[in-house]
Amino acid sequence: MVLAPMAVWALYGGVFRHSGPAFQVTIFEAAMAPMIGASIVAMEHKLNAPLATLMIGIGIPLSFLTLPLWHAFL
Repeated sequence: MVLAPMAVWALYGGVFRHSGPAFQVTIFEAAMAPMIGASIVAMEHKLNAPLATLMIGIGIPLSFLTLPLWHAFL
């Protein structure tokens, strides 16, 4: 939730010189927590359910900390 938005920002903001609301939304989406729906599908197909739930459990609280930082940065 730090490296992916930074990579998107560097690529689209630095290399391609994009800006504006669509660019900011893209950065926010890259900084968002993992999707709960994807974890449910992973658990239904028996793809390491403990890892899927761990990513949700860590990702959502961590995004509460990183999103305000990205908002201040942008």
